[in-house]
Amino acid sequence: MDLQAEKLSILQTIMSSTDEGLIRDVKALLSDRKADWFDELSEDQQKDVLESLAEADRGETVPHSEVVKLFGRWGLK
Repeated sequence: MDLQAEKLSILQTIMSSTDEGLIRDVKALLSDRKADWFDELSEDQQKDVLESLAEADRGETVPHSEVVKLFGRWGLK
């Protein structure tokens, strides 16, 4: 089922419900829900993260051992 159909199904269930506990639970869930960290990034930051993920998917990464060597040269361990 696609996202829009899922949302419609949930809305229909809520709209037809007479269960006050269900309504309180849904309201509490929505008010307590925190924003995803990705959504709080700027558009440029989101682009950078997505680009980095795509690079990693293509295998364009640096092995951990090389990163350790690089930071070791800077005096970081």
